[in-house]
Amino acid sequence: MKKIQTILDKASTVVSAALCAVMMVILLANVILRYIPGIGGFKWYMEAGQYLNVFSMLLAGIGITVTRTHLHVELVDAMVAKAPALKKIHACIVSVFIALFYVLMTYSGWMLCTKAKQAVSTMPQFTMGQVYTIFPIAGVLCILATIVDILVVLTDKEEENK
Repeated sequence: MKKIQTILDKASTVVSAALCAVMMVILLANVILRYIPGIGGFKWYMEAGQYLNVFSMLLAGIGITVTRTHLHVELVDAMVAKAPALKKIHACIVSVFIALFYVLMTYSGWMLCTKAKQAVSTMPQFTMGQVYTIFPIAGVLCILATIVDILVVLTDKEEENK
């Protein structure tokens, strides 16, 4: 399970970085094209930059979830740090709430993209429903990452030996 955890973390980091790189290339190309007479740049550069930024952050959530680097309440972490059993229970409870958040995100994202089929994006040949599909896709992937995280917590022998 730890190998899957590492693969998910690395893959989400690479994909997020690639999306950020594409965003930067589009923005830089638009700045350059803006100064060439007769071209003026892309009409859709700002929207593409925003979407790619959101997409990369949603996919980075996979790595954050699987490595447990999300926000923590330090007081609670300190209270359960002394008892390995409490630490596992706490990690599982946190993971369940994270999974519930991603389930809600997936459902609401699905509802959003099914209702936005007619809205037209300024990006060529994309409807807003197609753009919004990242929410259910990222949600499902984050749910899977949360399940992997729960399995790692439950099967981790190092916590029990401390």
